[in-house]
Amino acid sequence: MNTVTYSVPDMSCAHCKARIESEVNKLTGIQNANVDVDDKRLTVSFDNNTLQEDSIVDAVNEAGYTAEKV
Repeated sequence: MNTVTYSVPDMSCAHCKARIESEVNKLTGIQNANVDVDDKRLTVSFDNNTLQEDSIVDAVNEAGYTAEKV
């Protein structure tokens, strides 16, 4: 298992959090996705044998936001 944190600077509310969590949790291999709106961070635990980090960024993009690894 691998854990990665991303900055998501353009999220600002509970709706943003729900959209991001929904898209990320659709991915196979996600163990946990935690969005902190106040800190504008997404922390994801995932099986790196099943899922690549690029897929997580793509899911955040699909939700309408940008993510940068911190």
